[in-house]
Amino acid sequence: MKVLLFLSAALSFVKPCFSQDSLRYAAANTLLMSGKAKTTQLPYQRIDSAETREMPPIVRNLAKRSAGIAILFETNSTVIRARWKLAEEVYMPNMTPIGHSGLDLYCLKNGKWQFVSVARPAKGTSQRQLIVQHLDSSMKQFMLYLPLYNSVDSLEIGVAQSAQIRVPAQPGVNKNKRVVIYGSSVVQGASASRPGMAYPAQLQRRTGYDVINLGFSGNAKMEAAVAQYLATVPADLYVLDCIPNPSAEQIRERSYPFIKYLREHQPNVPVILVETIFRENGYWDLQLGQRVAAQNREIRTTYERLLKEGYKNLYYIPSEALVGNDHEATVDGIHLSDLGFDRIATTLLPVIQKALKATGRPGK
Repeated sequence: MKVLLFLSAALSFVKPCFSQDSLRYAAANTLLMSGKAKTTQLPYQRIDSAETREMPPIVRNLAKRSAGIAILFETNSTVIRARWKLAEEVYMPNMTPIGHSGLDLYCLKNGKWQFVSVARPAKGTSQRQLIVQHLDSSMKQFMLYLPLYNSVDSLEIGVAQSAQIRVPAQPGVNKNKRVVIYGSSVVQGASASRPGMAYPAQLQRRTGYDVINLGFSGNAKMEAAVAQYLATVPADLYVLDCIPNPSAEQIRERSYPFIKYLREHQPNVPVILVETIFRENGYWDLQLGQRVAAQNREIRTTYERLLKEGYKNLYYIPSEALVGNDHEATVDGIHLSDLGFDRIATTLLPVIQKALKATGRPGK
């Protein structure tokens, strides 16, 4: 009994390094947001619902996901915490909870973005999580990536009461230099371990450009309504990585009018066409392998047709250049691991730089 009393008294003098009362919270949408194609009524969704009315229902729903959106801020706080509310509880067998519903924090250090830590989601939709503590009190710039496969209803960033939190004076992402990537789950981010590992986010950090993630898992079938929307999105470059899901017949029917519409409405903006990655299980499932080969043949045919018709500033990346040939870049034979995303980003980067330079749009 005496021992228990002694321990109780001793523990009463141990204070945590912070408590909820010692923090203050800033709404994330009052800071600087990157990765947004346009302004939306609900701040953490990718496309406003008013602009998705003519798109397929599943695309309308996926457009509410926050993939690619990040919050930039400066703070001298020694602790950073987050409170966020998700639209739903998600289970995905090929993704981590951090990837589909968590937060991913980076810091700008010596001119480069360096990973700091993550906020891990718990069960339910209301989330509260410490991200990092015991920081020094110098002013630093951070970037917080939002979930890849969930919708965020609200987000607050917590810092020490005495600390500052503000919009960066010199943002590490140039919002005047924009790369828009339209595609499938490969673009949206399946199966990145955390949001910052999706390849659009990797390209954002490597280039310093504002990279817009318009990946729609299981979709991106080049519908006319999507072409009409893309043509209204300000961009210095479009990347069309939208071959994985449409059938060869759909690619034959849709890719030419889709790209032609985009070029006619944005004639000076270069376009990079990306073949679909070859599915690893397609080496064994011969029917799947033939399907993928047919998809890539059709987009190649469209590309060559556009070149013959005199369209300029078109670039093409074949499947074999994307994820290497060691067969180790996927989680499930289809969706990419962090290694696979790193390889795609590495392949795309020099083509992006070349395309921007050719049109007089290089640099940060």
